[in-house]
Amino acid sequence: MKRFNVVFLLIMVSILAVGCSSGSAVNGKGNTPDKIIIQAPIAPPTSPLVKIVEDKMLGDKVEFILYKNVEEATTRIARGEADFTVLPVNVSSKLYNKEADISLLNVNTWGILYLLSRDGKVKSWEDLKGKELFVGAQGSSPDVITRYLLSKNGIGDDDISISYGTSPEMLQWTIAGKADIVVLPEPLATQGLMKSENMEIAMDYSSEWEKVNQEGSRLPQTGIVVRTSFANEYPEIVENFQNAYKTALEAVVSDSASISSLVEEKLEIPSQVFVNSMTRTKLEFVTAEDARADVEIYLNALNEISKDMIGGKLPDEGFYYKK
Repeated sequence: MKRFNVVFLLIMVSILAVGCSSGSAVNGKGNTPDKIIIQAPIAPPTSPLVKIVEDKMLGDKVEFILYKNVEEATTRIARGEADFTVLPVNVSSKLYNKEADISLLNVNTWGILYLLSRDGKVKSWEDLKGKELFVGAQGSSPDVITRYLLSKNGIGDDDISISYGTSPEMLQWTIAGKADIVVLPEPLATQGLMKSENMEIAMDYSSEWEKVNQEGSRLPQTGIVVRTSFANEYPEIVENFQNAYKTALEAVVSDSASISSLVEEKLEIPSQVFVNSMTRTKLEFVTAEDARADVEIYLNALNEISKDMIGGKLPDEGFYYKK
């Protein structure tokens, strides 16, 4: 009998240990998680999340993680260690096509890429012929979008020289005068304009995107994914998250100055840089279902340049979260 009791206790301890290891385990007070884990990069769509956490719009059970690169984020997703993640839309598609436990919840960033040139050297795509163009991260979405727009505007691989580095490196080379034509995302584009001599915006990629696609098409660069198993278990929390994010995003867009000091503290983006960058950062909350048409145009375009960018195919309807 004693042996049976010991074995029974060991089994119960093991069960409890497994239950407590999940960040989203039920806490015994109803169908609510012990905590909500959100991860995001240091980027414009993260600013509403800073407000959500600061104002406790989702309560006080939020664990907020700033990730340094996409690889870190995807590793955490693969391990089931994040409930909500800010990700480039194409990366979300790629993960979904690899059967990751995610669904696209919303799209929030509709253009943050700009082509900057020094001394007004670039007024059209034709002006890029024979020039050296600096682009961050070979194979990343800025690179692939750039190559897509170049091809759609008749600029072939032999017409232009493209040099690569990280986006922060591109910014430093621009400031140092080593890069005269560069593609940068916000808020780095704003820093480039503020700190570099005679730099100006030559191309707004969201505008250029619409020109080469159907009228009214938009550039859905970044969104938020939810862990699908989490969404199935806690649909009310997902709905609360959607509402909170929409509210916070609209507040940030309408009055970026009101949150700029908090963004500087939490994201280390200088207050004035953030305020200035928001004039060129196209943030708008759109549910995944409503964004689907634009997302599919975008993913098809990236697929033309590199199938690896989206996981080889358009994701099916299960990719788009539904209430």
